[in-house]
Amino acid sequence: MESLLDYLDAIEDILDSSKAVPFSNKISVEKERIFDVISEIRLNLPNEIRHAQRIIEDHDKIINEAKSRAASLLKEAETEAKTLTNNHEIYRRANDQASEHIEETKKSIREMRLNAMDYADEMLEKSEGMIREVMENMDLQYKYMLDYFSQTINVIYENRQQLRGRQ
Repeated sequence: MESLLDYLDAIEDILDSSKAVPFSNKISVEKERIFDVISEIRLNLPNEIRHAQRIIEDHDKIINEAKSRAASLLKEAETEAKTLTNNHEIYRRANDQASEHIEETKKSIREMRLNAMDYADEMLEKSEGMIREVMENMDLQYKYMLDYFSQTINVIYENRQQLRGRQ
């Protein structure tokens, strides 16, 4: 199994294949099978977290590449401006172009950074949602299990009371 959804499917399969408890709407679940799936979830959960970490690292890499590109463009603009300083008109045009390159680069960096942050946020949101879903499912299964045991105890108690009444 590779994803949390596969584990949820496995839990559903266990529940679907479980035997019904007579005279109730409850089922008898093999505890070990559920615990095995939960254990697998715990073992594989860090993969989702590692995936989110990789997204953050990719975000940092994109920003560093943008900074490097900006520095390269700035150096190119400075070199070009120095070459053109002999003539005032040429210098003015070069200065204007350098300013445009700088503004375009800054705009590009901002856009790349925002896109990287949006992507990282989206991936973290998906991971958070999956973890929340697993937690809710596990909580619900735990409640079902407690209800089942509570009803079983009540049936046993009632049976004992009936036996005592016959003596």
